[in-house]
Amino acid sequence: MEFIKGFLHIFIPLFIIIDPIGCVPLFLGLTNDLSPERRKKSAYKAAIVAALVLSAFALIGDQLLFFFNISVASFRVAGGLILLLIALQMIQAQPRATKSRPEEEEESRHKEDVAIVPLGVPILAGPGAITTVLVLTAGHKDFGFRLEVIIAILAVSLITCLVFLYSTRIAKILGRTGTNLFVRIMGLILAVISVEYMAKGLGELFPGLLK
Repeated sequence: MEFIKGFLHIFIPLFIIIDPIGCVPLFLGLTNDLSPERRKKSAYKAAIVAALVLSAFALIGDQLLFFFNISVASFRVAGGLILLLIALQMIQAQPRATKSRPEEEEESRHKEDVAIVPLGVPILAGPGAITTVLVLTAGHKDFGFRLEVIIAILAVSLITCLVFLYSTRIAKILGRTGTNLFVRIMGLILAVISVEYMAKGLGELFPGLLK
């Protein structure tokens, strides 16, 4: 039970920030001119690219913080703030600047392969997802915990791939209103999680402040 609870604490923030359902319109728009077979390949490749990028950050996150001489507590506060801003955009059902810009999406439509850029990075493995991974792994020296994070990344990537494969059906079932409602609910949960990150970081920076 404790393992499941701990795993969900990792899985839920990653699932919310990657936001497979909210990415469906972007996926459909970017792969609109592709054949069904190539669209499937794009779904597979985008999920694999995102999983590899995020897994790499799960493994080397502490080294990056150490290289830039950033304390774990400071990063938790900054990371929580970034995630809170993203959550507020989700609550308002606004397009997220951390995903990709309209001009980048338009440029990508003219490329042969959109699976790596912008689908894999930055739509799936964007700054928000990378920040979430770094916040989760910061301060954890135990490889077992990092392995849990990587497993959660793989699970979210698998779900994202399945969502993309059935994106046409999902879009028809949910519609724009249903998609926005789902994104808003996920944004609300992410806002609470981000405040917890900031509170923990502030508590470490200023002991006794939040007691």
